[in-house]
Amino acid sequence: MLNRRTLLAAPLALATSRHAMAQSGAPWPMGRPIRLVVGFPPGGSGDFLARTLSEPLARELGGATIIVDNRPGAGSNIAAEHVARSEADGYTILLGGNFTHAVNPAMYRRLPFDPINDFTPISRVSDLPLIIAVRADSGINNLADLATRMGAQPGRWNYATPGIGTPSHLVGAKLAKVTGQDITHVPFRGGAPSLQAVLAGDVQILVGTPPVALPQIRAGTLKALSLSTRLPSPVIPDVPGSEAAGLPALDITGWWGVWTAARLPNPIRDRLFSAFRAVLSQQAVQARFAQEGLQALPSESPEEFGRFVQAEMPIWAEIVKDAGATAE
Repeated sequence: MLNRRTLLAAPLALATSRHAMAQSGAPWPMGRPIRLVVGFPPGGSGDFLARTLSEPLARELGGATIIVDNRPGAGSNIAAEHVARSEADGYTILLGGNFTHAVNPAMYRRLPFDPINDFTPISRVSDLPLIIAVRADSGINNLADLATRMGAQPGRWNYATPGIGTPSHLVGAKLAKVTGQDITHVPFRGGAPSLQAVLAGDVQILVGTPPVALPQIRAGTLKALSLSTRLPSPVIPDVPGSEAAGLPALDITGWWGVWTAARLPNPIRDRLFSAFRAVLSQQAVQARFAQEGLQALPSESPEEFGRFVQAEMPIWAEIVKDAGATAE
């Protein structure tokens, strides 16, 4: 019979044992599932990336079980906090991006995590261009048409995004600034619900990621007006860049990356980095990304990714300030 003291001590002993094995370089992962945490619901670009990566990543990690864990809300802050507070054992990974680690620190007065000290950087994953689109039956064919229509009907225009603090939010705010129009931001809890609101006619403009917008553009239900970048993308050839669309001052693109909690043992960090880099180098994965308008962009090392993130923070702080975007 186990006494009460033994039962209470068991979880602590297990955690201590796991930490000791991680530090000692014991084989990892050790039969436990790995959770890939995404701050958006199914149907958006984050969910697409997570599910595209999960199977090849599992193979690279020797047949590990990868669980996609959707934790939407607060511009991905809920997901980021969850990972920051998790055990530093490599079994909880954040699929975040410039929004979690560069935009939100500039947009929110207080965050429940430190974007640098609470995380172990692993690798960048992909770029994140945005598409400005309207319903195909709107009669709007380009950004000039949109600006004319907004000028004729001031105060009546809204744009839908996957949430506050996302690159879509910044693009919409910048669009309002460069056109001189008052456009109301309507944030949703993910790309799929923002798309549905535009298709239903509840919101006039979608600022969406390629995996969300492109299927509807190809189906003829949405009309793409422009990318959020000045130049076109090689994997989205049918959508003009903002310069060709007449608004060269609009030039914003984001990126996706992966992190774990801080103080992850180096052997596990390096194993994760190698696995992600191998997956992102696979032609099948790159082709799947390109089909959805994204480009795989693995980092050279975890250290290089960490330096990249820190260099991006002041850049995005200036973009937030310039766009006039805020989070309540």
